[in-house]
Amino acid sequence: MTVHSFHIFDRKGKTLFTKNYVQARSGPPVKLNPDEEERLSEQRKLVFGMLFSLKEMCGNLSPADSQQDDVQMVKTGAACLYNFDTASGLKFALYATPETSYGITSSPSGPASNSQNAQSAGGAAGPASGGGGSNHPSSLKQHQGMTSPSVNSAVRDALRHIYEKIWVTYVVRSPMYDALHPDVASTNFEVALDHYLKGMIWFR
Repeated sequence: MTVHSFHIFDRKGKTLFTKNYVQARSGPPVKLNPDEEERLSEQRKLVFGMLFSLKEMCGNLSPADSQQDDVQMVKTGAACLYNFDTASGLKFALYATPETSYGITSSPSGPASNSQNAQSAGGAAGPASGGGGSNHPSSLKQHQGMTSPSVNSAVRDALRHIYEKIWVTYVVRSPMYDALHPDVASTNFEVALDHYLKGMIWFR
C-alpha cells in the first residue's frame, strides 16, 4: 500500500511530528509558503478532530465493562487512516491508500498471486471445479475493496512499535526531553522512523 503521511498528536491535538512521504519520494523537501502551511495545519486538525470524535462515540456505544474504545482504523473509498492511542493520550496516525488485495495467502503481494494459484489448480478445471475455495471468482468479488486483515494487523503492530521502541527511545529518553514541548527535530527519531517504515513489506 502507498503510505502518504504520518502524524503524532498530543492529547490536546497539537502536532508533535508530521511527515509527508509522498513529497519525500518526489525529491528534496521544498519550503512551503505560509498559505500552504496553514492549509496542511488545518487538515491535521481535522484528522485529530475526527479521531477524537470517533473515540468519544465508540466509548459511548461500548458496553460499560469494555476495555477497548479506541479507534484503530478509519477506511473510506479512497484511503485508510490507521491509529494507535497511547495511555498518555498520544495519537500515532498513518494515512495510506488501503490494501485491498484479499486472496488465499496472507502476503500483501496483490491479485497476481491469486491468478497464479488459480491457473496452477489444473488448466481446464476452472470455475466448475469443486472445492469452492477463497480463490473462486465469486469469492474474490465478495472481498473486493476489503482491506487485508494481515496488513491491518501489521500496521497496527508497527504503530505500537514506533511508540514503544522509537518514540520512547529517541524522544522520551532524550536528555533534552520536555513533556509539554518535545523537540523531536533535535533527536534521531525521524531517521529511525524512516529506516523502520521502509523495512516493512507493506510500505510503498
